[in-house]
Amino acid sequence: MNADQLAPNEPLSPELVLVLSPQLRAEALARLGTPAWPTPRPRVPVASTPIDEPFVHSLGEIVVARVVQLGLIFVLVTALTLAMSVVAHALR
Repeated sequence: MNADQLAPNEPLSPELVLVLSPQLRAEALARLGTPAWPTPRPRVPVASTPIDEPFVHSLGEIVVARVVQLGLIFVLVTALTLAMSVVAHALR
């Protein structure tokens, strides 16, 4: 295999480079020229959207909702415990 057998636009895979002799590897790399990196797309500035409600207000709503959930669980567990206690006391 020689460097003339390689297509001009053929990318050199690591396996191909390992197979070539040092002279052929240097010749193939010289034929490739400089790499053409794609140019990045320009970033379009995104207009910042105003926040409708402040962070503290949102956090307050989350905390209140969680406290209500925990309070409801506490009331239900307490009622169930009292009901079971009444039944146990009645059967004694």
